[in-house]
Amino acid sequence: MLWRVATLVLSTPEGISLERRIAGAGSRFTAATLDAGLIGVCYLLTVLFLLVILAVDVTGLSGLLIGVLLGGLPLCMAGYHLALHLIWEGQTPGKRALGLRVVSADGYPASVAQHLLRSALWPLDAFVPPLPFGVLGLFLIAGTPRHQRLGDVVAGTVVEREDADPATRDPYPGKRWSELRRRALADRPGLAARLDDQDYDYLRRLLLRGDLRAEERRGLFARTAQLYRERLELPPVEDPQALLGELYLFLRDARAQRA
Repeated sequence: MLWRVATLVLSTPEGISLERRIAGAGSRFTAATLDAGLIGVCYLLTVLFLLVILAVDVTGLSGLLIGVLLGGLPLCMAGYHLALHLIWEGQTPGKRALGLRVVSADGYPASVAQHLLRSALWPLDAFVPPLPFGVLGLFLIAGTPRHQRLGDVVAGTVVEREDADPATRDPYPGKRWSELRRRALADRPGLAARLDDQDYDYLRRLLLRGDLRAEERRGLFARTAQLYRERLELPPVEDPQALLGELYLFLRDARAQRA
């Protein structure tokens, strides 16, 4: 079961199906091990710091803090996962190193509520006695069709595998919408409010598709550009791919400004 390959098919409103690979138990265990090592180092440094304070602390407050810290390890680890997944859009340092990302089970970016619920159930996957650390979660990941631990099942999330080459994760690395010479969207105030993360994710994956013949690619881009033109009330364009690329860069810049 550890090597069974699972896929996630994202069906877009434009009628296009995009297939993604779901991460298996092996890669997720490795990512979790890296995260646990990082947490352990930070945790140990914090305890050592409090022990030094304890040596000169006449109030005994630092000793109380050490006791709370030792007893609250599961909560600290759950908080680590929640904070990093929210900040890095579904990734922790371990997941980023392995090219993994938490997404909603429908293929779109996971919501704050999904990350919160997933992290809240993380201690159950990791610390359910009498099983050793993480065995329950590993068993569920290996045995479920979508490689989901308990938190994933309840929150409705999966962990997908991204392209191993970081350079291919962005169709236009180094480019910015604000630096384009010709910007068809420059005189469209309020456009960012009519688009969301689903549009950004869809456009990024569409522009990265390399499995289509030239004719299929042109047809797909033309249909998608037409749908966005009608939805956003944009004028006709000569180059559909240029319009889609500008929309993607526009959304990427907007996301960067929000961050």
